[in-house]
Order: sequence, then C-alpha cells, then structure tokens
Amino acid sequence: MKTTAILLLIFFNSMFSFGQIENRWQPDSLYKNKKVKRIFVYENSPKDLSEIVELDRNGKIIRIEKYSASYNKRTRTSKTIDKLTTYIYDELGKTTHKIDTIIYHHNNSVSTEKTFFYYENELLISSKYFKGNFENPSSETTYSHNPFTSTTTIKIDTVITYRKTKVYERDFYLKRFYGYVLEAKLKKEQITINGITETYSYSDETDRQRFDEEEIIKNTFNGYGQLLTSEIKSVLRNDRTSEYNLTYTYENNGLLKSIRGYVPLYYKYEYFE
Repeated sequence: MKTTAILLLIFFNSMFSFGQIENRWQPDSLYKNKKVKRIFVYENSPKDLSEIVELDRNGKIIRIEKYSASYNKRTRTSKTIDKLTTYIYDELGKTTHKIDTIIYHHNNSVSTEKTFFYYENELLISSKYFKGNFENPSSETTYSHNPFTSTTTIKIDTVITYRKTKVYERDFYLKRFYGYVLEAKLKKEQITINGITETYSYSDETDRQRFDEEEIIKNTFNGYGQLLTSEIKSVLRNDRTSEYNLTYTYENNGLLKSIRGYVPLYYKYEYFE
C-alpha cells in the first residue's frame, strides 16, 4: 500500500509565539535621554548579529532589520535580511502603522500591516493586523488601561480560533500571557484510484480542539527601576510546562547590555551627536 501524507497546516505568525520575546526593550524616554540612534542586537554570541534597530531623536523605534539565523562561522558572515519592520507616527508621536515586510529568496517579499486606533483622549484602544492586500483584518487587538492589558483575537467566520491576553506592570513590562487556540483536528482518509489505495491527512476545520496556554513572569526591579530578573513559567498546549530565569545586565549609562538565561542577547549602541 502506498501512503501519501498531505498535511494542511494552520500556523500563526511568530508574533504570537512564546519564548524569549519578553521585555527586550527599554522605555522611549530612556533612549531619548541617552540620544540612542541605533541598537545592535546579537543573539547567542556577541558576534552573531540578529537585529539593527533605528530610532528617532524622541527615542521611538522607526525601523528594525531582522537578520537570518546563523549556525556556524560561514553562515554568520553571510547573513541576509529576513524581515524589515517600519513604524509610522502621527504629529503627536502616536504609532499609527507598523509594517512588516518578510523577504524570501530571490528578493521576493510579502508585507503585513498593523493599524492602531485611539480614543479622543489619545489612549490606545485597538489595533488591526492585515496580511497583504486583504481588506479584512487577520487579527485584532484591543487594549485596556489601569492596568495596561492587550487581548488579541483571530476569527474564522464567527468562531474565535485564537485568543491571547497580555498583562503588563508599570505600563511597560510583560508579567502574564494567557489564552487559548482552537486547532483543526488532523484526520486521515483513504482513497483508491486505479486499484491503488492511498492515505492522506487533512485538517478538519469543522472539528476543532482547544489548547490552553499561559505564561507567568515574576519580574524583579532595582531602586532605579531597572529590570534585574524575570522568573518565567510557561504552560503550552494544556500541559507542556517549561521554566527558566532571565538575568538583565546594564551599561554604566543605564542602557541594557545583555539578557541571559534562555537564548542570550547582547546589545550595542550608536548615538546621535
């Protein structure tokens, strides 16, 4: 019997994934005060460039170049740009759009756009994430204040298939992440053509199973308001638990120098004159 597996997979953008994505940046006011122009982020080693972040004189991120991963010395020296992120602000300095451009081989690319909406009192109310030229958003995030939280949802027709909430402390640092995903069940069927029976797999969109996920972060700060450690516990797909700690170190001027404990990150800076 000849078996052919045809997998129809649904997967989410990396912005929804767990891992060391928490609390990698510092407040805009600090970048402005220190006149930071560019941030160079290195992953795994101080020589392995991961990102170049450009800021304006107000300390706001305006552009991020994300580089390909490296696995050895050769790939480290031949890195290419995998993703470009551009932030657009209005005259009041509020973020209006975040545009991600993913670059594939032969310079092919696809862009997604996140649009932000505000109350009349200028507080952030929601954002919508659009893929390509689609008119309908692929996801929507709503925000609440005091305390600051954000909740992202994805719908297929009227069914919410993804819902995650982030809770922050000090209106900036992530301290909790919880929610669920409804995934289509993977099923198999057999078909016989010209006497040959083949088995194929498919995702049944009408039959979904729920996976709950949660991440709890216990942050510790010093008297200067600097984040020193994060104790993290993640529960994925209902029962897959992982725990790890992050340790943050700083330059003498108060800028973040490194984050260690999961995938090490190292930071270098270029300044405005």
